[in-house]
This record gives sequence, structure tokens and C-alpha cells, in this order.
Amino acid sequence: MITSRTGSKAVVDNDTEAAPPRPPAPTRHSWEGELAHGAHRLDPALRISIQRPDPGIAVIGMDGEIDLSTAPRITELIRQRLTAAVLHALVIDLHKVSFIDTAGAELLIRAQRRAEQRGIELYVLPGSGCVKRVLELTGIDAGLNCHDSVDTALAHHRRP
Repeated sequence: MITSRTGSKAVVDNDTEAAPPRPPAPTRHSWEGELAHGAHRLDPALRISIQRPDPGIAVIGMDGEIDLSTAPRITELIRQRLTAAVLHALVIDLHKVSFIDTAGAELLIRAQRRAEQRGIELYVLPGSGCVKRVLELTGIDAGLNCHDSVDTALAHHRRP
């Protein structure tokens, strides 16, 4: 609506409406386009797999994030495996873990203690990413039996 004054009378023109002001366009980050096209997927869910390569040996593989929200699930799973009567060795494969916090580091320490109490060998595969870095920075790696792969961990286990 446009209003103009001519002399003492106001003239109103209702034929043309002024467009409302547009909000500024949101700033887009370079990674947003990649996410929209499926190039990367930010998925905080944790996926866990369990394999049994030999009798008495279990390999727990994890893919995702280990934090305060996922640590209870992992702790319970490890506790169940460590209380199995026929288990001699447990391998925790963290190669695909994209994030670990103090809750994750703590659960590894507790798993090591529980394994020692039960006479079960516990092997941790931290990979080369964030897990390895956190374990090295905190010094936790010194108390864990860390290896580079499942094969090296199992070869170490089979040695007399």
C-alpha cells in the first residue's frame, strides 16, 4: 500500500502492495552441501558387531562414537562377554570409532580390571585415529594390551 499526500488530502493507492522486507539469506557452510548430497554422514549412533574367530575368543568391533550416552551399552556388552564361561580372550576393535571421551576411556580401564580378575586376556585395537591419541595422551595405553590388528592380537594370545 502506497500513501501520498497531495495538499491536505491523503491519497491511498491499493493497487500496488509493497513487498515485505526479506530476511538475509542464511550463511551456508561448505560441508552442508556435501551432507545434503550424501558425501558425508554425521551419524552419532554406535554400531557393534561380535565375531568369534576361534572357540574361546570374541572380537567386539565398534563403529561410531563412544561417549557418556553409549558407554553403558558397551559396558554391559563387555561385562556379558567377560562372564562367559568359555572365553579365554576378548579383542575390542576400535579402528572405526570416530570419537571417544572419558567415559569411553574409563570403560576400557574397567574392562581390563574385570578381565584380569577372571583370567581372560583383553586386547584393545585403538587404530590410528582419535582413540589412539586419547589413550596415549592420558597414559591409559600403558595399562592396556594394545595391538594394531586382530591378527597380531590373536598371534600374541596363541604364544605360550
